[in-house]
Amino acid sequence: MKYLLALLITTAMITSPLSFNFGTSCDNCDDWFVVLDGVMGGLSTGEVEQSAESIIFRGSVSLENNGGFASLRTPYQSYDLSRYTAVTVRYKSTGQDFALTLNKYKRFWRPNYKINLPITEGEWKTVTYNLSDFGTYRLGEPLEGHPDKDDLASIIRLGLISNTKAATDFEIEVDKIVFE
Repeated sequence: MKYLLALLITTAMITSPLSFNFGTSCDNCDDWFVVLDGVMGGLSTGEVEQSAESIIFRGSVSLENNGGFASLRTPYQSYDLSRYTAVTVRYKSTGQDFALTLNKYKRFWRPNYKINLPITEGEWKTVTYNLSDFGTYRLGEPLEGHPDKDDLASIIRLGLISNTKAATDFEIEVDKIVFE
């Protein structure tokens, strides 16, 4: 009997999704924070707001003074995504494409993984991507390769980043991000 119980607990742990269901009942959503290009001298602006159903990130990307990005990120912690194969995002956006990012390094110049979330012109959209479809990037430039299971086991930060290097106002509202 104890072996059956251990098997059931292990199976539940393996198959349960990692989710960020933004809104007032989300326990792990308050920690997301804004990082702008001002860390490198840029002049972009951005602010985050939590509504009853979502998280809203809005601002303006500036290309002045070597600027060009606005992002919303989780704190550093362990996100072992190796047991998941896909991620679903429900969002709406205006002004710019955004990307969902997966980081395995603290140093900003080290490669990360990302996948595009196209502008929805203010309409809600639900997209599902295979984690193996995330591309490898360094400082926004594409590199060869995709994350493998070892890479996915080493993720330490998730984020959303402006993905169109253009001077525009933007807004992205996210209802949920679910890894399954």
